[in-house]
Amino acid sequence: MPRSSDFYESLPTNEHSDARIRIRRPPWTGRFIRPLECRPNFSLSLAAILFFGAVLLFTVDLTRLRGTDVLSDAHATLFSHFWPVGLPNRTDSWENENSKTMRALFTCTAEGSCKENQTSVVLMSSSHFKNSIAGKVSGEDIWAMSVIIALRELGYSAIFAPDNYELARTYRQYPDLVKVVILEGSSAKECFKSSECVKKPNHPLGIPAWKMLSFHFWTGSSHPLGNQWTLSPENYGILSPGNSINNTYLGYSIERTCMRRPVTPIAKRPNQVYILAKRLSYFREKGYSWPDISFDQAPFPLQFVAGLTHDVEPDEVPGGIIDVGRLNQTQFYDHLGNSRLLLGIGRPPLSPSPYDALCLAVPFINPVENWDHDQPDNRTRWWTQHDGLKFLDPPYVYNVKKNDVEGFWKAIRMALDTPIERYIVPEMTMGSLKYRLGNIIERDWRGMALGLLEERKASGNGELFEI
Repeated sequence: MPRSSDFYESLPTNEHSDARIRIRRPPWTGRFIRPLECRPNFSLSLAAILFFGAVLLFTVDLTRLRGTDVLSDAHATLFSHFWPVGLPNRTDSWENENSKTMRALFTCTAEGSCKENQTSVVLMSSSHFKNSIAGKVSGEDIWAMSVIIALRELGYSAIFAPDNYELARTYRQYPDLVKVVILEGSSAKECFKSSECVKKPNHPLGIPAWKMLSFHFWTGSSHPLGNQWTLSPENYGILSPGNSINNTYLGYSIERTCMRRPVTPIAKRPNQVYILAKRLSYFREKGYSWPDISFDQAPFPLQFVAGLTHDVEPDEVPGGIIDVGRLNQTQFYDHLGNSRLLLGIGRPPLSPSPYDALCLAVPFINPVENWDHDQPDNRTRWWTQHDGLKFLDPPYVYNVKKNDVEGFWKAIRMALDTPIERYIVPEMTMGSLKYRLGNIIERDWRGMALGLLEERKASGNGELFEI
């Protein structure tokens, strides 16, 4: 057998033979290899020095590349494998939007280039968020879309999770990045009851109840922790202080949509009144505000227009009303902007359409459905079709009591004679919405929940939860 100092390597010829093949090393390698073979500790130290030197050189090169196109391209290539965007030119798919947001978030984190609020994630789990980016325009969808716009303009990373299963799975991936979760009130209650959704001692990566905020269009509480965790589209703490006094006013804005449309000059508009009614059935319900009004017997030249879905039989439209059929959003804006007045008839309540009308310089008749007959002018005791506007006065909003025929025609005459400029309610501007939304996201919900938990433990009232 050769000694370790010989310039040879001995290799077996095959697995069944003891024969050896002797391969002679180049003579010059001996002066380098012989000291390493005799001093293994030195060999290990040298290897460590070479390894850390390589790491240092790589780090220096990475620092020089940070923020450059080379590093950005490398990250983009890497993250494209984790968050592929199947339809990059579409914005109506929540999966696509999630992939774009997550890729941007992790790329900026790796490059150290994140913008303000970008590393704060807001999970959006109401179906109305998904519907809104798909183009649906119910009142709740319009509210949801304005919140999405505000979140993006504030710089937050908005991630969609349409149901509780998707929500819980998404939250577990990066719980420390999630600031709040906005979901339907019913979903918040379901998650609170589910050991696979809410945080529990045996489920530490569940969603803490205090991070969940209910997206609730109507009055009252819709959250296991109470009113403060219930987000409202209107300031119900003022409008409905009884069961909603502690609701959190989020609100919404139609500014981004309506400001894209120019105001039609009043001289180019006919004496047209657009009726706020999507369904023919609204004219036959108990809540209909004008049963004694004959639209075909106006005391002055006037035409009434409505875009109706014929959802009842017989499907005869009240006399004097021109039915233009079911409208999409663009068609609705065209007809509304070409009118001189928007007329409420009692249903639907709290629609965004009166805000659209004011923004298009169209005043609104707001039916007063109920009031205190001992204090008929006390608006805090009024129940109107749109309570969010009951404190506004002419020439913007005309609050007319139900069945007041004389007041009805008088309000229409005044509206026709007193045109208005474009008007956005101050609380409905995008700036106001972003201010409220930012404060809500950054609120100390955990601290508030700690106080609530202590109260529940002391009183024995209310379900307990994990912080």
